[in-house]
Amino acid sequence: MSLAKKGSRKITVNDTVFRWTVSPDDEPGIAIVVELLDSPAQRAVLWVEHGNVSAPWLVRQAILHALDHGWHPSERGPEMVFRLSGFPTPPTNQ
Repeated sequence: MSLAKKGSRKITVNDTVFRWTVSPDDEPGIAIVVELLDSPAQRAVLWVEHGNVSAPWLVRQAILHALDHGWHPSERGPEMVFRLSGFPTPPTNQ
């Protein structure tokens, strides 16, 4: 089952378009759920610490982290869960 269009957003990372949303669950942080926009297969659930804002820069960093740690969004399989801590601060415009 893919993410609903309503309430989700698109983001492009390394020329790949993803759909993402923030899960209503409130475990020990904020859950960002991500999958490919076209032909979604394996989903990633990226838990970030409370106090983070689910802004595009954070979602991009979380996706890059998941990809670097074994997530294969175009392959079928169970969703992968990542717990992320110590994320960088938002980029500054200089």
